[in-house]
Amino acid sequence: MYLTTFKKFLKYYGRGKKLKLFLFFILATIAGMLEFVGISLIYPFVMAIINPNEISKFIVFLPQYFQTLSPFAIAILIGIGAMMIFVFKNLYMVMFINIQSKFLQNWAKSISEYFMNYFLYAPYKNVQKIPNTEKLYVLSFLSVQTTNGYIMRLMTLITNVIIVFFVVGFILYKFFVAGIISFCFVIGSIIIQNKLFKSKISVVNDKIAGTTKQIGKISYSNVNCIKDIKIEGTENFFKQKYQILLKELTDENAALVFFSGISPYIVETLIVLSLVLLAIIIIFESHGEGYKTVASFAMIIAAIFRIAPALNRIQSSIINLPSTKNFTKDLVEFYEKYEFKPLSKNIKINTEKIEFRDKIELRNVNFSYIDGCPVLKNINLEINKGDFVGIIGLSGAGKSTLADVLTGLLPIDSGEIKLDGIILNEEKIYGYRKNIGYVQQELTVLESSFRENIAWGIAEEEIDNSRVEKIIEEVQLKSLVDKYPNGIYSVPFVDENGLSRGQKQRLAIARALYREPEILIFDEATSALDVKTEHEITEMLQELKKHKTIIAIAHRLSTLKACNKIVFMTEGQIKDVGSFEYLKANYPEFEEMIRLSSLELKEE
Repeated sequence: MYLTTFKKFLKYYGRGKKLKLFLFFILATIAGMLEFVGISLIYPFVMAIINPNEISKFIVFLPQYFQTLSPFAIAILIGIGAMMIFVFKNLYMVMFINIQSKFLQNWAKSISEYFMNYFLYAPYKNVQKIPNTEKLYVLSFLSVQTTNGYIMRLMTLITNVIIVFFVVGFILYKFFVAGIISFCFVIGSIIIQNKLFKSKISVVNDKIAGTTKQIGKISYSNVNCIKDIKIEGTENFFKQKYQILLKELTDENAALVFFSGISPYIVETLIVLSLVLLAIIIIFESHGEGYKTVASFAMIIAAIFRIAPALNRIQSSIINLPSTKNFTKDLVEFYEKYEFKPLSKNIKINTEKIEFRDKIELRNVNFSYIDGCPVLKNINLEINKGDFVGIIGLSGAGKSTLADVLTGLLPIDSGEIKLDGIILNEEKIYGYRKNIGYVQQELTVLESSFRENIAWGIAEEEIDNSRVEKIIEEVQLKSLVDKYPNGIYSVPFVDENGLSRGQKQRLAIARALYREPEILIFDEATSALDVKTEHEITEMLQELKKHKTIIAIAHRLSTLKACNKIVFMTEGQIKDVGSFEYLKANYPEFEEMIRLSSLELKEE
């Protein structure tokens, strides 16, 4: 099960990572060999200190020049060699952990970036299938937990098993009893690891908490408002903002992993150096009897410093792997469930706005979310510049789908969409969208100033304050903004005791107007408003239609009466197009819809 999950994870998310994983295995083996060499030098060093006569057993392995030195000098050289090996080995391990932590954090970063890029740039039809909760779960939690949990623990387990294999193998071969006793030091070593670098890790954790909160805000904005982003063509802005925060979190997480991982190696370095210095002092004092016991004791100490932290990490990895494996399994299943595919490399977002001069035409347009289940059937419609078009129909008639087709979010199955006689193909659709302002039923008010909410997707230093203030007056929000001490720089309250639905809707219209679009599309934007507010918004639209083309999905009486053209839809087809009076006179079901709408207004 573990192997199957890991193989799938590498298949979906391991592009360019397999060779690096193999190199990490090689680096871990080198670490184990360095441990072996360092431990093996301790024994002859101590033996030479306690009983210089024993040094003859080791002289034969030295170069000819060193064989002429006194046993005392050779012992000192062996001690210095052992000390240098341990220092080099621990510097090597610090480097190894640093590389490993950056590798893992960059892997998590690449997974998060892959999904965010997919949500921003993939066809809206594909993105729409994935619930927002799942998108946020993958972006803010799952990708990081998989790499920092499952993959990191797996790599830690392999690394430390190799190290323990080399060290314990040597000790058990040379000093069986010493090898058994050395494991008793594990508990003390664990305590040292937990206390070291505690303050540094605390500071890094605070930074991570702050950055994570910022990423949560931008992630919510990117995912929950994807339709607005696509219509306004601000994918690049939000992608770059997300990447900057993600880079900060990547560096902070790398620092956390680094500080958490190097503490046992630093402790070991200090204690081993102390051991070597103690042994040198013994040289000057006496050689004594029982040198084999002393040598064995030295081996025990050396083994404790290396085996204790390694066994601790092995145990921790084994305990936590089952739970972290579930994160990896979820990430694999998420990929398979929604059939993710590589994005096109020819993404064109910064296309210039296409001017709207005459009319929009839909010719024999068909669309379906699922093959064989058409939602729009043979749609033929003309929208002239300056029209105020209302789209009405019962639930499931295809109104919102028609609006999404008009914005170019949903690619049609067949037929044509033309702007001033030019077919809107994949290349031209982005320039067309730049001329559309979209207002949906529920606006997501960001925890930012009025100016940032209105100029959404524009860098703060590039926001045109005069345009913001002009639009605020145009949508009749000036009296509200003036109540705040910092004006357009104030952050409006939201939810309880904050902006009313009507004020939020005006803010949504202001956002749509900021980029000066010639076409405004309202997706049931007044359906949740009370009678008075809905009437005020409709009056505002009457003013806007003097210089804008407005398309509104609506069923409220006041909005429909303001339209000069109403599209009446049933079961994915356009039943007829005409004025309010014409449709009311010729279609009893239209009149019944208006009657029900009037009842709703009276109940309010």
